[in-house]
Amino acid sequence: MLIAKRLILLVLAAAVATPVAAQRNVRPVRPNVTLPEGPVRNVILKSCTACHGIDEYAYYAMARDDWLALIERMKVTPSGLITGAVIGDEDREILLDWLVAEFGPESTPFPREYIPAPVSESDILSDAQAQAQLADACASCHTLDRVHESRLAVAQWRATLVRELGRGAPLLIDDVEPLVDWLARKRGVNPEN
Repeated sequence: MLIAKRLILLVLAAAVATPVAAQRNVRPVRPNVTLPEGPVRNVILKSCTACHGIDEYAYYAMARDDWLALIERMKVTPSGLITGAVIGDEDREILLDWLVAEFGPESTPFPREYIPAPVSESDILSDAQAQAQLADACASCHTLDRVHESRLAVAQWRATLVRELGRGAPLLIDDVEPLVDWLARKRGVNPEN
C-alpha cells in the first residue's frame, strides 16, 4: 500500500513538473525564434521590431530574392507606427544573410493557424477590386489564368491564399477573407458566372 501511494505521488509530481503543452502533446500556436547575437541583432532591433516580432520570420521559407522583395515591400508599407521600414543597404545585407541561413528555402516554415474573419457587406469586393488585388498578389509569380481556370471550394481558396501569403505574396491579412468571398462566388465550385 505504501509503495502504491508513493507511486501515485511520483506520477502526480511528474505531471505537475511537466509543462501543460507537453502533457497534451500540443504544438505551440506560434513559433519561438531566438533573437540572434552580433550585428544582425542590432539590425533587427533597429529596423524590424518597431512593427513586428521576430517570430514572424519562422512562417516563411524563402530564397534570398524573395526575402529581399519582402524587405523592400516593408519599406513602403505603412504599419500604423511608422511609414515603412528604415534599413540601409549594409544592414539589409546582414539581415538577408541571417534570414536565408535560418529561414531559407530548405527550411520548413511554421504552419500558420488562420482564423477567418467574417465578411461584412462593406468588405464585399467588386469584380474590378478583386481583379486588382489578384493582379497585385498573384501575377508576380504566375499568370492569372491559373486563378481564372480554377474552381475551388471556399476552404480550398482560403487555404491557397493563406499558403501564398506565407510564401510572401503581397496581400494584407485583412484582404484575405474578402478575396476568398469573391473567389468562392466567381471561381468557386458553383460560381455565379
